[in-house]
Amino acid sequence: MMIDMHSHILPGLDDGAADWEQAIAMARVAVEDGITEMTCTPHWVLGKYENGRMSVLKRFVEFQERLAEEKIPLKIHSGAELRIDMSILERVKSGELLTLNDGSGYLLLELPEEIIPANLSDFFWNLQLNGFRPILSHVERNAVLRDNPERLFRWVEAGILAQITAASLIGEGLEEISDFSRMLVEHRMVHMLVTDTHSLRRRKPELSKACRVIEEILGSEAAARMVCDTPQRVLRGEAVPVVDPIPLNEQRKKSGFWSFFRNRGSS
Repeated sequence: MMIDMHSHILPGLDDGAADWEQAIAMARVAVEDGITEMTCTPHWVLGKYENGRMSVLKRFVEFQERLAEEKIPLKIHSGAELRIDMSILERVKSGELLTLNDGSGYLLLELPEEIIPANLSDFFWNLQLNGFRPILSHVERNAVLRDNPERLFRWVEAGILAQITAASLIGEGLEEISDFSRMLVEHRMVHMLVTDTHSLRRRKPELSKACRVIEEILGSEAAARMVCDTPQRVLRGEAVPVVDPIPLNEQRKKSGFWSFFRNRGSS
């Protein structure tokens, strides 16, 4: 049993599946890989992908019907990936935007790619004070966090959850992202393994290979927690009992993550 908590499988809403044919093909591949449940999380980006709660739910219900017609045993859940904007709290409270599983209280948030606002910790804290629990998507692909992983460490210490993408962990991309992904797993700074699938070519809907990598690093219990136990708790709106992250060593703090790797490679 594996639950994928991040996918762009709903067609025609963002840069994911283009049509129903692609969405159905992606669902078949997911099931073949052992994925039993998938959360549909189309982008919401203010001014670009205005995927509000009702429009996503309408497409979601149609997908449920098509999966049943095709007899594909994939259980799906609704959601959205919200690009961070200071208006998110009010938009979620008003019902304009989706939480994961439409009511869990968990928000899947996408960080800005180039600059992380200095007041982001306050933004997270305000969400938590209002009863919402942030989950950060694909943290390993964020260049700012790769240069300053201690920022993510502090957020995780404060109760923020983080996802890591399967393709990053198995090396489908830049080597530095793959290395950083393994470091995040080793330091217990990520809590869910997801596909972030967009198509059968762009991050395929598969988790099994990356799950085996996590088993090699942390063991089978930790891997199961990332693809089953934690996703189940999130979908039910329950608190997630997380293991404290392992502090980054002083060499990384002083010289930066990539200096650490260069030094390690030359020793």
